[in-house]
Amino acid sequence: MSLTPNPPQGSWTVDSDSPLRVIAGWSDKDTEALQLANWIGNSVPITVQVVAPSPATWKAPGAPNGKKFRKWLQREKDKFSDRAHSALKATVARQQWADVPVRMAASSSDSSSLIEVARDFGADVVVLGSRSARPKGTFLVSTVADSLLDANSLPLVVAPRHPKLSKKGITRITYVYLGYDGFDYPAGLQQAARIAARLGVPIRLLAMSPDNLSGADFDANINTPSDSAEWYEAALGHLDVARDNVFEAASQAPGATVVEVDVAVDHGWKRAMHSVKWKKGDLACFAFRRQSQFKRVFFSGPTSEFLRHCPAPSLIFPPSTA
Repeated sequence: MSLTPNPPQGSWTVDSDSPLRVIAGWSDKDTEALQLANWIGNSVPITVQVVAPSPATWKAPGAPNGKKFRKWLQREKDKFSDRAHSALKATVARQQWADVPVRMAASSSDSSSLIEVARDFGADVVVLGSRSARPKGTFLVSTVADSLLDANSLPLVVAPRHPKLSKKGITRITYVYLGYDGFDYPAGLQQAARIAARLGVPIRLLAMSPDNLSGADFDANINTPSDSAEWYEAALGHLDVARDNVFEAASQAPGATVVEVDVAVDHGWKRAMHSVKWKKGDLACFAFRRQSQFKRVFFSGPTSEFLRHCPAPSLIFPPSTA
């Protein structure tokens, strides 16, 4: 069950039962990724491998190449691995574990080590926590996520802070067009449609912009800027086209695909976000937006603002899924 572009036969199709191979980042103080992996596993078959930051970067007694250090390091690795196993046991059903359920990454902040682990595992998706202020020894989602999405074809699922997740798993896919120019970034729409068809859940197509007036303001203010009104009308037109694309992508589904269409506009990202209803079973999906070398996706721009306020887990598609 793959999320990668041009997936092999039987992967993420409407009739596939092959497990989704999930890499979940973990540390002592971050269990969000494991919670999210378990939530996904309530909807589809999964195989999970937990990746923990290696204690090799921790402060240790003695010289780094001494015998005392090597013994200490092995003890720490064993203890850390035991804690990771305990966290996995408490969160994810054993039949969903990988043959090697826990693996140490060479670094907690170097994305190359996580990329290497994901490739070795044959991962379909990487799941990380999303808290912006994170203690030492945890994955830094801003730098890791940027590199993962910029250099690889692996989708990334980011957990919200303190996630409130439906016990039924994923009950709706919400594909989001972010910002004033969001329709210029349609990567992953067909994949999102196939996921919805595979799960037998509705898909909501949502255009969101914080730079426009709310619906009430459109009615009350005769001086509504023409560009806001034009964007609103254009958004409805784009959503109609997107709906047709969804029906085409999900045409193999045994039942009818339910497609919802909505527009979220208000003053600021927070108000725009809460101008529409979100369910505990929502999985938000949107396209990665490549920034300049001076702007990274999780440090600035619509992605950062969306993730800061979104109450639902977010599946971010890399450009190669366009």
